[in-house]
Amino acid sequence: MQETQTQLIDFLTKAYELTRQALKHAQNHEFTQLSSALDNRERAINIVHSLSERLSLHQKNSQNPQLAIEFNNQVSRVIDKINQLDDIITSCLEHEKNKTQFEIAKTFKNKENFRGYNLNKTK
Repeated sequence: MQETQTQLIDFLTKAYELTRQALKHAQNHEFTQLSSALDNRERAINIVHSLSERLSLHQKNSQNPQLAIEFNNQVSRVIDKINQLDDIITSCLEHEKNKTQFEIAKTFKNKENFRGYNLNKTK
């Protein structure tokens, strides 16, 4: 059980670090690296999920439920930190999405305005 807890903490830490890297990439507009970091983080989270299921089976049969509660609280704090960073990443991406939509709309409008000034199309 101790080994599983250690592995779970290690992968949670890796997921947290990958989330921090993803936030840096999002803030620096490095979207290719952002995608790669998020893919790696997803793999780490999938491993955390499987380890968590295995650990929950051990905790049900545990002799000391207080240690299990303390460990679960520690894991919850790390997950909350990851969720907070996810919210920031989402807001960065939402901002980029809105900016891109504005640029597309502006380009389309300029194209339509330019079409109206084309003096070569006269009948």
